[in-house]
Amino acid sequence: MQLPANDSRDYATASAELPEIASHFAALYRSFWSLGSVPAPTLELCRLRQAQLLQSELAWQHRELTLPDGQREALSQWPDSDLFSPAEKACLELTEVHAMDAQAITDAQADAVKGHYGEVGYVAVVQALGVFDATTRLGLIWNLATAEMN
Repeated sequence: MQLPANDSRDYATASAELPEIASHFAALYRSFWSLGSVPAPTLELCRLRQAQLLQSELAWQHRELTLPDGQREALSQWPDSDLFSPAEKACLELTEVHAMDAQAITDAQADAVKGHYGEVGYVAVVQALGVFDATTRLGLIWNLATAEMN
């Protein structure tokens, strides 16, 4: 399998060069936005925070859904902001650790997310973070030109 070259293509064009996985990966990505265990806006906050941490303008510019007023703009100050609920803050803390080293997630951080969304919700957040991470990093590696991610 040959990876797409670094030539500023968009995500759809680059992923089409990997047909054996592209459609499955896109379906997995899309599935997170309709989960019953974690609200889609919470996942969008996690995706965007990950984009900030990985310095991906591509992922940051993409809008999977509209967030409540001010949240996107205040995302880098989430620990001190009243715009984020305790559940969102638990997920954002998990996101920050996951972006740097998924194995460094503590039991306390996992339990904080479980306290809001249960075991199923925690697993959903971790799985979503893995897919968001892969999508974001591929965009960076492939130097993709647009925020079209699905």
